[in-house]
Amino acid sequence: MPTLALWTVDDMLRTQAGKTRTHARSKRIIIALETLCSLAVVAVLVYFIAFNPIENRNSAGNSLAFTESAELKNVYQGNEPDCPERYCISVTVNGDLLFHPALWDNFQAGNTYDFAPLFAAESQYYAKTDIAVCNFETPIAEKGGPYAGYPVFNIPPEVADAVKNAGYDACTTATNHSFDQGTAGINRLIDTLDSLDIKHTGSYKTDADSTEPLVIDTFGGKLALISATVSLNGMVADYDWQVDRMRDDEMRAHDVARAVTKAKLARDRGADVVILGLHSVQEYLTTADSWQQSAAHELIDTGEFDFVYFHGAHSVQPLEKYNGVYIAYGLGNSLTVSAPPERFVNNQGLTLRAQFASKTRDTWFLAKLSYLPTFNKTGENYAWCPLSSDHPNGYCTTESEDAEMYNRMTDIMFSMNVGRDDALLSEWTISKE
Repeated sequence: MPTLALWTVDDMLRTQAGKTRTHARSKRIIIALETLCSLAVVAVLVYFIAFNPIENRNSAGNSLAFTESAELKNVYQGNEPDCPERYCISVTVNGDLLFHPALWDNFQAGNTYDFAPLFAAESQYYAKTDIAVCNFETPIAEKGGPYAGYPVFNIPPEVADAVKNAGYDACTTATNHSFDQGTAGINRLIDTLDSLDIKHTGSYKTDADSTEPLVIDTFGGKLALISATVSLNGMVADYDWQVDRMRDDEMRAHDVARAVTKAKLARDRGADVVILGLHSVQEYLTTADSWQQSAAHELIDTGEFDFVYFHGAHSVQPLEKYNGVYIAYGLGNSLTVSAPPERFVNNQGLTLRAQFASKTRDTWFLAKLSYLPTFNKTGENYAWCPLSSDHPNGYCTTESEDAEMYNRMTDIMFSMNVGRDDALLSEWTISKE
């Protein structure tokens, strides 16, 4: 809607060649017209408040109610710039949060941990997206421990505080380590995320909770997030509903039906876009394994999913376009301890921002997919570091080593049927936004 300009009768009379005297009747007309115009503006604003209860976020990542000027101008006011249509939803996903003792020991501060330096560079990116989603790979311990690393994790709870402060809005929790600490571990992570107002999906405290899809409101529309894991590392949950699964055996049909039911329920509840995060267990591959491809293709064939991405391989894997839907087979690790040279792929990750657009909110399409290769160190210190060509935080290592890592990951990304010339793909350079 264009900005409204309220002209009084006096304004119009002054445009005439000569001055005229305003009579009492004219004054009454002026008052009446101005009152009607004011009521019209109020009616418009009430309409938008009633039917567009959407939010925006400022540069620091804090929620803000939409402004009157934004609605009057009728323009998209989400966080990502350059929405090509009236409505847009942008969501950012990245690799596993995989904490080992050799990582968290670097951030001990007395009897607690301060992980703020580890996540510091991330917030500038999440301020430029409507929804930022983490993958919480492991359970968290009670404050003070005991803590444990591989193979059965129990990590410091301060990681969750750092996730919140970095600007994450939601996390997936269905992984091969979800049940490492049993039901108590699942419940503790859920309660902690709830206390921090971080939305989550993938593991649950009750059967009823497990049937509820996660639908997230943004300024431009509603996005649903569904997740599942192929494995629990041989463990068996106390109840099958405790962790969303996508198994590769006789339970596949059951798991697919469950995910599809959630997606349809999310649509019924107003979701404009539904995305799916799956967790694999074949590690350090630079290609998509057979389970990844079969699971992604089967779920996309249902017509219920708009974007699919994977965790768990701890390495960057290719992008694929299948039946019109993009798949990111491996996002590597977002943050983890450095692995030996023979497993250097463990130390790198991929952040993706998917922008969905719509003219009327009836039909949505993927308008842009921005990619950002990352490293788990900045200099000699553990700290999430972007490897993009604009280097907003300087070089992660050296110019030549950064270029080598960047080229290795992008070569892998474009090794299937999504090429560098794909019009939807572009490097995420935050300094140009």
